[in-house]
Amino acid sequence: MNWYAFLVGIGASFAIWQIVENRKENEDFHWPISGLWILVGSWLGSRLAYFIWQPAALVDFGWQSVSYQQGGMVWPGAVLGAWVTVAILTLFNKKSFLETADRLIVMLPPLAIMIWMAAWFSGSAYGQVMQNTWWVPISMDDQFQYLPRFPLQIVAAATLFLLFINFEPHISKRRPGMKTAVIWLLFSIHSLVFSYLRADHRPEWSGIAWDIWFAYLCLVWAVALFGMFYVTNRNQPDQE
Repeated sequence: MNWYAFLVGIGASFAIWQIVENRKENEDFHWPISGLWILVGSWLGSRLAYFIWQPAALVDFGWQSVSYQQGGMVWPGAVLGAWVTVAILTLFNKKSFLETADRLIVMLPPLAIMIWMAAWFSGSAYGQVMQNTWWVPISMDDQFQYLPRFPLQIVAAATLFLLFINFEPHISKRRPGMKTAVIWLLFSIHSLVFSYLRADHRPEWSGIAWDIWFAYLCLVWAVALFGMFYVTNRNQPDQE
């Protein structure tokens, strides 16, 4: 069984279920369908980023590398693809960008958590090699070597779950944009911390891995979301 695809599929299923659970009464399935488009946009973005990240894949496999069976998913591309899709959906919805984002941001926690779990089985985003003791698990790396490593993927998934389960219920939903800004800020801080802890080899720029640079950009986008929230809601009454 391809555990990576299976776990990502579970995350995607929970993501759509989150949208369905947050539907208002007498509301059709417009938002769950929008969620499916988010998944498509994320997948396309992650594949495109993979070819930028690993251009040798096109040389080695040709057009076969486009197939999903060849793997190759890069999370910065998935994030960019998702936000571009949110912007496109805003054009077709009768909602603002922040209102659209609020309805779809609930997809992020289950997807991010399950992708971290899936990374354990794919040998990516692994931690440092540690002394072989009883509490250090043996895990696979990207060279298919099984070594005692700090279980970074499991710890990342667990801490992300605890963050969201403790903070998300207390986020104010009275004004559009607050939920999106807070959830995105939590995700960005978590991504930055655990990107620094990764031990796998990644492309670098100025001595810093690309995904770390992107995590910093995610923090900048979080600040921008809070700014958009403030500008949009400063003269608006609370929504019920």
